[in-house]
Amino acid sequence: MRCPTSVAVAICAATAGFAVSSAQAQVAQATPQLASLPSSDSSPSSAAGLPSLAGGAPTPGWSFTLAPYAWLTNIHAKINTRVPGGGSVTSDVDVPFGDVVDHLRFVALLGGEARYDRFSILTDFAYMNLGLSRSDDHLSSVNLGPGPINIPKGVQTSISGGLGATVWTLAGGYTVAAGGWGNIDAIAGARLLAIDFTTNYSLSTINLPLSKSGSLSAHPDEWDGIVGARGRFDIPNSNFYVPFYLDVGTGDVPLTLQAFTGVGYHTSWADYSLGYRYLGFEASGNPRVKRLEMDGVMLAASFHF
Repeated sequence: MRCPTSVAVAICAATAGFAVSSAQAQVAQATPQLASLPSSDSSPSSAAGLPSLAGGAPTPGWSFTLAPYAWLTNIHAKINTRVPGGGSVTSDVDVPFGDVVDHLRFVALLGGEARYDRFSILTDFAYMNLGLSRSDDHLSSVNLGPGPINIPKGVQTSISGGLGATVWTLAGGYTVAAGGWGNIDAIAGARLLAIDFTTNYSLSTINLPLSKSGSLSAHPDEWDGIVGARGRFDIPNSNFYVPFYLDVGTGDVPLTLQAFTGVGYHTSWADYSLGYRYLGFEASGNPRVKRLEMDGVMLAASFHF
């Protein structure tokens, strides 16, 4: 627009100023509308991917889980104890879950996890201390060298003692697959089995290469390496999911195996799961722990922070 005269210049300037003011007003009116639009860079809530007891989907940055739990477990064990002069006695322990509460002296059950993106460190600590009686514990055989000699349960007039079992698992994990369906982690680590076993016995006969009464004990610590997988499968359009865990290992005890599955429910600050858990050690040739099995219903609450 050309303004050749001074009057025209004034009119032109006024017109231009009005145009600029109108444009600024339009921009100011549009700005709140633009600010209210959702950003294309907004990230989803991290609560959707928080880890559960069996592992959760990877989330940016650090996240932590603490998971106390209750385990209604059966306990089956076969433990070797040394006798003076050489040889060993094998004791069989069998405590069904219905009797565990009656015999329980102390228990501590706790799991935990630290996760950074796809990487995780997980741990599980289980300790149980039980008092034993003749109905739960008996001497099954004595072996002084040539071979085992069975000890009839009927000749065992008195049996008392205790069993303390510590199982500690520590492993690292990496999420190999994740999506709207859930996630799968590969894990590798180590497991400690520590046994504190004592039995006091009395026999009605001495026709055995064993004193008529005495006390036997064993305190082995066994380490195994483990590998496995864990994760969860989310149930569509709900907060429910199916957690799973499986590992297998070897070392001081030739075979250790642990498995868990059930059903879980997710909230923004905690997960709850109910399922079946099995934990076992098998070592027919092990001089101290020949077998230990713990299995039963487990209820867990996993708190996220």
